[in-house]
Amino acid sequence: MNTPALCPAPPCYRAEIKVDILTPTVFLYSTVNNMAISRELPSLQSITAFESEFPSEDVIIVGDPVHSKFLLAGAVTANRSFTFLTAVREARRLVKILVRQPSIGPEEPPEEILILTGSDWRELLVQYAEAVADKAGVKPMKPAENLTGYCTWYYYYTAVSAQDFQENLNALQLHRESYPARVVQIDDGYQTFMGDWFDRNERWPEPLETVARRIRKAGMKAGIWLMPFQASTASRLYREHPDWFVTNENGETAVSEGWSPEPDHLWACLDATIPAVRGHLATIFRTFRAQGFTYFKMDGLGFALKNGRRRDPAATAVSAFRLGLKTIREAVPDAFLLGCCSPYLPCAGLVDMCRVGPDTQPEWGTMIPRAIHCSLERWWMFDRWFRADPDVMFTRTDRIRLTLGECRLTVLVGILTGVTLTSDNLGTLPPDRLALLRRAAQLRMRNVRPAKWLLNCYLNTFSGTVDGKAALAVLNETEQKMTVNFSDFDLPEEMEEILQPAGMQKSQITVARHDAVLLVANRGETK
Repeated sequence: MNTPALCPAPPCYRAEIKVDILTPTVFLYSTVNNMAISRELPSLQSITAFESEFPSEDVIIVGDPVHSKFLLAGAVTANRSFTFLTAVREARRLVKILVRQPSIGPEEPPEEILILTGSDWRELLVQYAEAVADKAGVKPMKPAENLTGYCTWYYYYTAVSAQDFQENLNALQLHRESYPARVVQIDDGYQTFMGDWFDRNERWPEPLETVARRIRKAGMKAGIWLMPFQASTASRLYREHPDWFVTNENGETAVSEGWSPEPDHLWACLDATIPAVRGHLATIFRTFRAQGFTYFKMDGLGFALKNGRRRDPAATAVSAFRLGLKTIREAVPDAFLLGCCSPYLPCAGLVDMCRVGPDTQPEWGTMIPRAIHCSLERWWMFDRWFRADPDVMFTRTDRIRLTLGECRLTVLVGILTGVTLTSDNLGTLPPDRLALLRRAAQLRMRNVRPAKWLLNCYLNTFSGTVDGKAALAVLNETEQKMTVNFSDFDLPEEMEEILQPAGMQKSQITVARHDAVLLVANRGETK
């Protein structure tokens, strides 16, 4: 194997923010700019190293936790480039934050950066989120009402059939009083190949328009899954329009290996700077909209940021991505758009909802804790940039390896975000699990923010309100039980536990391992 040669990096925008923090422990808040897992670390960390660098994406906070002095630096726009921020520590003194925007050329204006200081890092994140939403023109939301719904993925995965779907639609109708689903969504598994969204496989003999009509007749909105910017090299779309895709420096189609089995596994990225491609995108969404679909789960959006050559040489991966999203938004202005696997900042103002955590699964393993951590550590995005989708809740007892407490954890995350979607077959749920699903549909926690926090630990207690009453959510994803004293959180002496429910509790409550509680003030105490 030849040793790769060192090459100079292409020019990009770089800047420094001078700071001077000399403390034994420096506070660091860091994050990633999408739902993917890039590191197994809490968002809140302590910096104790002598010489080191600590990266973040979109936004970073550093500070002195002892004296409650914090500085936030965050990108307000992502029109042409992502923003990468790095805290630099030298000789145990935090000296600067490096700013890098790799897609900004020497003569181009950089993405806007906001710098805030204050005594509460949580308040700084709220201010930052609101500044981004204002700049992006995010439309007002209706967060008091939970988004309830059903998707096929976590019960059937790609093996879903039209018969399976109809069985679940019947069960959703039968149990509307317990779980009033607003959206019923067909997920991956109806199409032949990635990119051929109107070519159904043998498990879906009826036109999707017929299925959508049944959903609407049942009193729910029809939803459909697709990956708008991707097509596999096995697809009809790729064979017919090989010139529509991003290429590498040799002029060959730039492909990524996706999660589909062969021969559907090599995905090419549509070049949204080509007018014909934008026309194609608009046609897909307008056609589905005409068939009665008003909810679109747009998956694989991160793959749309493929680096390579596009028809417009002035375009960047980020600007082309936004151009494609704007095309879709304008094609179906009244539809509900969910971005999945998407970068957050370029989506603000263009989608209605984003996944805020990685895929979950119906067993404990590592995926459910990851999904809980990632979703809740982005609490400041909730209902500010978009509705926040933490992925589905689990309440079922079949095709699952979760305890009741672990199911409650997934339900409480939905109550905190206000997005309480399920893939469970309601026709198979026993009464106690159906009652848990009912609580998920009915309960919404507002004004969510971390109640207590520790460096190097995941956030697991959140304050807020439920129906205007003071509330505390406790998520114990650890291996030890937790005792919660109400006085530690400035709560009334008596609180009602309404998730299990355990009834009235006085002074404290113990939360079992892998379990959750939702405490709400009695007698109308508010915060």
